Amino acid sequence: MKKWLTGLLTLGVLFSLAACKTSETKEAKTEEKITSFSDAEKQGKGETVTFYGFGGDEKANAWVDEVVTPAMKEKYDITVKRVPMDIDQILNKLTTEKEAGTKTGDIDVIWINGENFYTAKQAKLLYGPIAKNVESFKKLMDVDGHNSKYDFGVKIDGYEVPYGSAQLVFAGDKETFKNGFPTDTQALLAYAKENPGKITYTAPPEFTGSAFVRNIICDIVGYDKVEAAGATKEELYKVIKPGLDYLNEIKPYLWQEGKTYPTTTAELDQMFAAGQIDMSYSYSQMHVAQKRSDNEFKQSTESFLFDKGTIANQSYLAIANTSKVKAGALLLINEMTSESAQLKKAEAKYGYSIPPFDPDKLSEETNQKLTDLYKNQGVLSLEEMQEKQIPEVQAEKIPIIESLWKEHVLNE
Repeated sequence: MKKWLTGLLTLGVLFSLAACKTSETKEAKTEEKITSFSDAEKQGKGETVTFYGFGGDEKANAWVDEVVTPAMKEKYDITVKRVPMDIDQILNKLTTEKEAGTKTGDIDVIWINGENFYTAKQAKLLYGPIAKNVESFKKLMDVDGHNSKYDFGVKIDGYEVPYGSAQLVFAGDKETFKNGFPTDTQALLAYAKENPGKITYTAPPEFTGSAFVRNIICDIVGYDKVEAAGATKEELYKVIKPGLDYLNEIKPYLWQEGKTYPTTTAELDQMFAAGQIDMSYSYSQMHVAQKRSDNEFKQSTESFLFDKGTIANQSYLAIANTSKVKAGALLLINEMTSESAQLKKAEAKYGYSIPPFDPDKLSEETNQKLTDLYKNQGVLSLEEMQEKQIPEVQAEKIPIIESLWKEHVLNE
């Protein structure tokens, strides 16, 4: 009896070890095997995949819930769980899990870009490279273009896939700007002097306000000089000082004489809509179209850019290193960047987003569809916006520029 029990226990241990080994091997193989989109299709079916990202845009949320989620269920029997969370909280959660030695977590797909991608890549929080396995990336995007290779000057190396394009655009009422919009820094300064209190901007480090400050600097000193400057406070200050001097020159003519600034773009829009100020701005090229569609801005409101261009970038999708459903996550990224989903996202109902596609890879019909969607909405043509784009300043320099603005403009 004792021998039989011993033998049975031995067999149990062996089976248990074998099962563990098989399980480990299977898990290891799963990650190793995702070498193509078809691999992901075979392995990802039936999973639940989370999408973590900014939850403050109701139209973007509705698009995920009404367009992407049903498509994922129908195509792959995948359940999508949308989790609204700010990116700094997402990165804090991933960093904490990594420090605790957590191998798998709840975060799968992340909406990310810029400084946050730089942080996540440095800390090895992302899984990849993934871009080569995303079908929509290869079929619809400029795989060799700047935005496919760099995110705020940081090498992407395939760790994220373009999700949507963004460009700083200004908004003004053409009935107010009867002599034309201020399309350079000198014209803006002249208008501010003639109309005290009618111009302002959101205070950095607010995302768009920070971009506005960088755009002013680039318009005055040139993007190339900012890009070539060393990423130290001393070196950057020498280069961007003329831009900071300009911001001090315009300061007394701003709303509240520059003693205080709006804290959010929502506040800026409300002030503009109420006639308190004459100009607003957004990182969304279709901002005016959306606000006109929602009857928040007058129909005479139009978009404009600086003649030398405005800062443009992309937002991206990435996969957390601790995702336990990487195949499903890859399928979700593919669906969110597909032609069908992105064309819906470009509609007024979902916020008029501009897809991150290469027009040369799209059919004539699709290009025409996008043109028609954006026509007569108070926005510039896609061609004009693309012609007037300035690349983003390198991620590591942005907090330094914000610090210099605080020191030499806000507290001057």
